[in-house]
Amino acid sequence: MGDLLVMVPTRGRPEQCGRLLESFRETTDRADIAFILDSDQEDLYAEVEWGDAAHGVLAPRGSLREKLNQTAAAFRDSYDALLWTGDDHVFRTPHWDTAMLAVLDDMGGHGWVYPDTVRRRDVPEIWMADTALITELDWFFPPAVNQYYADNIIGELGKRAGLIRFCPEAVVEHLHYSIRPDVERDTTYLEAESTYGQADLKAFNQWRTDHLSIQSAVLRRKYNRDLDWVRRRVA
Repeated sequence: MGDLLVMVPTRGRPEQCGRLLESFRETTDRADIAFILDSDQEDLYAEVEWGDAAHGVLAPRGSLREKLNQTAAAFRDSYDALLWTGDDHVFRTPHWDTAMLAVLDDMGGHGWVYPDTVRRRDVPEIWMADTALITELDWFFPPAVNQYYADNIIGELGKRAGLIRFCPEAVVEHLHYSIRPDVERDTTYLEAESTYGQADLKAFNQWRTDHLSIQSAVLRRKYNRDLDWVRRRVA
C-alpha cells in the first residue's frame, strides 16, 4: 500500500492545476496525486503537463461529493490515507505529508487531520482521513451535502468523536477570492454557489439534528484511542 493519495477535483482551471502540481512536486516526500476531470473538459486540460500525476475523467459530470467519493472508493484499498484539496490551493511547506501522517499516527492511525489553509483554521476546509475510517463510513465526503458545509460536518463529527487534529506544520494555502483581491470569482465558484449553497446549508442543519450524535458515538467507541485506554484500565 502507498502512504497517501491527494485527490484534486477540478473544473475550468487548467492553469491552477499546473500551479498546484508544481508546488506538490516541490514539497512532498512520498504522497501521490490524482486529478479528477469532467468529461466535457478534457480538451481544456490537454496542455497540462501531468507527468507522473494520475488524472482521470468522471462521466457524467458529478458534484464535489460524487467526484471525491467515487475516487476514494477506487483508491481506498491502495493507500493508508486519502487527502483532498481544491485546484485553487498551493502546497507551501516542505514535508507537509510527513507532518500530517505523523499526526495521524499519533492519533492511533484513525481519524481526520487537516492542514493550515491560511484562509480558515476553525474548520477543516480540506482534510485527510485514514482509509479504514473511510471504509467504515463508506464515504470520504459527507453524503448529506454536495459541495458546501462538508467542512462543518467533518469538524463537528471529528470533535464529537475525538478523532480530528489540526496540523499547523502543513500549510496548503487556499487562494480563494474572498481573501485574495487578485483572484477572480470565476464561473466555477459562481455555478457551485448558486447550485448548492442554500440546499447544502439546509442539509447540513438536518444532518446535525438527525445523525451527528449517533455517528459520533459509533466512531468514538470504535476508533478513539483514549476510550480504548479507559476500557483496558477498567478490565
